[in-house]
Amino acid sequence: MRKKIMIPFLSLLSFTAMAQADNGATADSRPGIARKISAKEKKHYKYFCANAAVTMADGTVKPIREVKVGEKVKTCHAGKSIATEVKEVEVYRHPNTALTAVYLRPLNETVARETWPLVPAVLLEAAPHHQVTTDKGNKTMKQLSRNDVLYHYEPSTGQVSSWKVGIVHTNARKVETAYNLTTEDGSYLIENVLVSNN
Repeated sequence: MRKKIMIPFLSLLSFTAMAQADNGATADSRPGIARKISAKEKKHYKYFCANAAVTMADGTVKPIREVKVGEKVKTCHAGKSIATEVKEVEVYRHPNTALTAVYLRPLNETVARETWPLVPAVLLEAAPHHQVTTDKGNKTMKQLSRNDVLYHYEPSTGQVSSWKVGIVHTNARKVETAYNLTTEDGSYLIENVLVSNN
């Protein structure tokens, strides 16, 4: 009789240990800061490295790891910047998927291609399934090509400009901890580039 009771109990313990050892997203220990990611969502991780710069509503910049629920961040609509509230912060511990790196340059850049890497240039790193806003609608990082144009907020002028994709580097690097924001508006700025949290 004891054997019959112990086997299911040990199986339950094993299952719990395996679940805790999962390399996916985990909820942060602070209540209201992060949520646990469902098994279905784990197939399509969306995140940035901990140091990715988020443009706050007041124009200052913070690493995404320091952004809190309830804070206001900047986003863009119809070529103008607006503020939106952070509703959720997702924290990923030891994510398995490497970041995709995309190098952007101004759309009106006239420097010859032979001089690559071009300056100025913007580096955007995110999980392959993270969406960015392009001139053709939202696309995942892994779907981007040199035909795509992204939107970049210019802090010095407050204007939004168009930047074209130069190089897409898949499996650029892995990170220990990664983050994603959910905002009221559904978008925000990372490295002053407009991204979607959908």
